[in-house]
Amino acid sequence: MSAASDHVHRYAGTPREIGRAAGRLLGSRLEQTIERFMAERPRHARALDLAELRRGALPWLRSLPQRFQDEFEGLAEGAGLPLQRVAEWNYIEVCIDDGCSGFVGRLDGHLWVARNNDGFVPGAEGDVTIREVAGRIPTIAFGMPGDVFYATGVNRERLWLHHQSLPNPDAPRSGRPHLPGWVLLADMLETCASIGDVEARLDEIDRDEGMILFAVDGKREEFAILECSSTRRARRASREPWLAATNHACVLDGVETDEGSCSRQARMEAIAAALYARQPGISLPHDFITIIADDGVERRGPRLTTVYSTVACPGSGELWFTFGAFPAASRGDWQPVPWPW
Repeated sequence: MSAASDHVHRYAGTPREIGRAAGRLLGSRLEQTIERFMAERPRHARALDLAELRRGALPWLRSLPQRFQDEFEGLAEGAGLPLQRVAEWNYIEVCIDDGCSGFVGRLDGHLWVARNNDGFVPGAEGDVTIREVAGRIPTIAFGMPGDVFYATGVNRERLWLHHQSLPNPDAPRSGRPHLPGWVLLADMLETCASIGDVEARLDEIDRDEGMILFAVDGKREEFAILECSSTRRARRASREPWLAATNHACVLDGVETDEGSCSRQARMEAIAAALYARQPGISLPHDFITIIADDGVERRGPRLTTVYSTVACPGSGELWFTFGAFPAASRGDWQPVPWPW
C-alpha cells in the first residue's frame, strides 16, 4: 500500500494547528489541486462567475463556525497561500451539483455501506484525512487533499455519515441558523455519537440546499437514510435488510424527480435483490464494490464521473477506498484503510 499511504494523513491539535500542519505537509500539491479545481469549475448557469466568486468567498468563510475559520486560516498560513484563494476554492462548492450513489446493507449482524462520490475533476479527490481536533470526536474523512469539509466520513464512535445531493424545494427559514449540508456533515461527525444525535442536530440547523444523508451507527448496528430539504427531513423505511439511494426523494414530498437518478437507484436495487437472494456466499467488500461499479450505477460521463468510492463496515472498522484511476469504483485501486483507534 505504499502509493496509497502517501495519500493518508493524520493530524492532531487545535483546528488552527491542524490546518497549519496540513498546509505545510501538502505545500505545492495543495496549490496545484486548487488551481486545477478552479480551472475546471462548473460553467453552468448556477455556477458562480469569477467576479462573484472573488467577491463572496471571504464573507462566506467569515459566516462559518469559528472552528472551521481557524482551520482555514492555519491551512492558508501553512501552505503559504492567500486566505482569499483558499476561501474561493471552498466557496465554489456552494453551486456544485453532484450525482452520487449509496447503498447500505446488513450482513452477518454487521452493517456495510458503499458509496460513489461523483464530481467534475477526476484526480483531485483521493485522500484520506484523520483529524483529532482537541475537544471534539476524532474523524476519518475522504476527499481532496487539504479538505476542511467533505462529503464522506466516519468518527471514532463508529458513526458513518455521507452526503448526496437532492433538489431543494424550499429555503432556510428567516432567523434560523443554517449551513451548507457538507459543512454541517463535518460538524456533526465531530460532535455526534449516534443517529439520534444527528437527527437532533438536523432539527436545530437548517440546510442551504437539499441532501440525502446516510447515517450508519456501527456501535448499535443501526442505519438511517434521511432525505432533507432546507427545513424538513424524512426518514426512509425498508422491508429489506438494505436500502439504496441516489439523488431523488422517495419519502420527502415536493422534491423534483430526475430520471437518471431513478434509473441508477433501480439498478442498485435489482443487483442487491439478486445478491441477497443467494445468501450465504456473499463476499465483502467485493460484492458491494460490484454494486457501485455497475455500468448502470457508476457515473462515466464528460461532465460527471465517479471520482472516489468507499466501502466500509463501521462496526468492525473495515474501510476500503479507491486510489487513482477513474471512474473510481470500476477502475480505481481499491485498498484497505487501517482503523486508527
